[in-house]
Amino acid sequence: MKELLTPFLVALGLFTFIFMVGNLVKLADLLVNKGVGIIDIFKLLILLLPQLITFILPTSALAAVLLIFGGFAQNNEINAMKASGVNVLRVMYPVMAIAFLLSLVSLFFIDQLQPRAHHLFRQVFNDLAVKRPEAYIESGRFVKDFKGYILRVQKVNGKRLEGITIFQPQDGKPTRTIIAEWGEITPSPDDKMLGLKLHNGVSDEPNPDNPSVVYKMHFETFMLPAMNLSDNNPGEKTKRKIKDMPLNNLLLTLRNMNQYREKLEAEQRGKLEGDRWDKTDIERNIQDLTRETKTEIQRKISFSFATFCFVLAGLPLAIITRRGEVIVSFTLSMGVVAVYYLFSIWGQTMSIHGILPPLIAMWLPNILVAGTAIFLMSKVVRL
Repeated sequence: MKELLTPFLVALGLFTFIFMVGNLVKLADLLVNKGVGIIDIFKLLILLLPQLITFILPTSALAAVLLIFGGFAQNNEINAMKASGVNVLRVMYPVMAIAFLLSLVSLFFIDQLQPRAHHLFRQVFNDLAVKRPEAYIESGRFVKDFKGYILRVQKVNGKRLEGITIFQPQDGKPTRTIIAEWGEITPSPDDKMLGLKLHNGVSDEPNPDNPSVVYKMHFETFMLPAMNLSDNNPGEKTKRKIKDMPLNNLLLTLRNMNQYREKLEAEQRGKLEGDRWDKTDIERNIQDLTRETKTEIQRKISFSFATFCFVLAGLPLAIITRRGEVIVSFTLSMGVVAVYYLFSIWGQTMSIHGILPPLIAMWLPNILVAGTAIFLMSKVVRL
């Protein structure tokens, strides 16, 4: 067990850096080029760490097992154990037990810390978007986070935006398009909303009496109505999404939705035959949200036990491959994890779209890894 501790800690640090490096580049750009304060950058950095534990912990555990047990096999220590009458499974059992405990720790992180960190990260980033919008708006990228607007800017120069295109979807009407040569950002006094003053542009204005007819309105100066971030009313905190909820809140949400659906069905049964209505948008939304909630519940639990499954498969794999080099172990673990999470994303998609039950879809990657582990374990025992 002592031999595993150091490689595990080294792998933990290395994979934390690898998974963080893309975010570190973005955060460095915010600090150096966008003028975001070091305190805000530090907050974002700290809040990112719990969100990555799903990937870092299983990968580190697998790499450590491949490195140590691969070294044992390479140096013929496994063969020596068998020659001495020691069952190789006896050596593996303590490692499996530790992996199971790590999975329980992972469950705590994923259920309790990760949702809070994800919600706080969005809240800090949304506050940053309002207080320093020039740091949030990237040149050439469509920004869809402002409620009721889709914004694209060719060049950002401080609070001055150049080459502005704005799409404003409207219910039952054609999408309104505004194009301006340049504009300037004007945050509200309470820093809760954004104003955008446009210069030298044109706006598509649908005819109220005939929406299919669109007029072109040229302007020298146009003040766009105040914008706030999606799903948030001015002055409100960032609303929680499904991903931001721990298991107890998800189960409560699921129970409330089931009760509401039963109420709708009872109302429908109470109507006369001629008055009954087909599935409404509300029913469909409840079904979609129910699937999403069930998927998230199974995702949290199944991802937590990925560490145990990876170690279970890594033990016989290390002995069979007989490679104890650092590069081989780390590369192999990254490959296994990549395939696992591709299957997980596929399963999540199948579950949300109702093609597979959430229980099967989200646990299928773990079942495949565990099944492979049992097969490889049987081969190791027979060697």
